[in-house]
Parts: sequence; structure tokens; C-alpha cells
Amino acid sequence: MTQLVDDQLLSGILRGAAPPKRRTAVFTTGYWYVRLCQAVLGAADRTGVLSAPFAALPIAARERAMHGLLELPDSIGLLSLRELGAVIGQQRRRHDLNILGMEALSAAIRLDAHVYLSASSPRLEAALHAEGCSVTVVG
Repeated sequence: MTQLVDDQLLSGILRGAAPPKRRTAVFTTGYWYVRLCQAVLGAADRTGVLSAPFAALPIAARERAMHGLLELPDSIGLLSLRELGAVIGQQRRRHDLNILGMEALSAAIRLDAHVYLSASSPRLEAALHAEGCSVTVVG
């Protein structure tokens, strides 16, 4: 089964941590990826939850992690909105989620993925369960 990871878990993988499930294809969503990029690349003097772990890395490790952020490794899959647009449209009628949640739900459905979240998201978790998708909160 494929695993779908959120932005914080993606951050860990790019910094060298193992994905939640070893030897299983790793995917993320466009919005989770964009949110991580905005946090890390937009961090100036202040760091936040997503950017601080990058800033804390030794220089060589930070450069490797930043390279992975700027050019997502082939080992991390990312579905196009071209593939998800219709699924998002169909799911919108069934679930009241923001666009980030809708993309995650739709990607999980399309990939038949197990979703790993770094923090609980009750509405997303309920929608995933309603659609027969599995989810684990690892944070």
C-alpha cells in the first residue's frame, strides 16, 4: 500500500528520517509540499514549526535537505491536480473540508493510500474513514 505523508512528515524525510512505513511508496500532496516550501524558503529571522528543523541542521545536512526541498526526490510521489481535479470535485459534495484537506482526501482515494498525519485533524480523519481510507496520527 502507498503512504501519503503530510508536510511535517515530508520535512523529516527530506532531512533524512525514515518514512512512517519503510519499503512502501511515499507520496505527499501539492498543498502540503507548497506549505513546507513556503515555510522553509520564506523563513527570514524567525523560524516556525516547519522551518526550524531545517535551520537547526548542520550546514552540509541543511544543503542536502534544501536540495531535496527545491527538487523533490523521485522517491517521493506527487499527484498532479490534473489527476485529482475530478475526484476533488466529486468529494466536495460529500465532505466539508478546506482545499488542503480535499486534496489529501482525494489523493488518498486515488492512490488507495494509508495517510500519515503529524497532528490530529478530526474533520480530515472523519472524511478519510468515511471513504474507507486508513489514517494514522504519528505526532
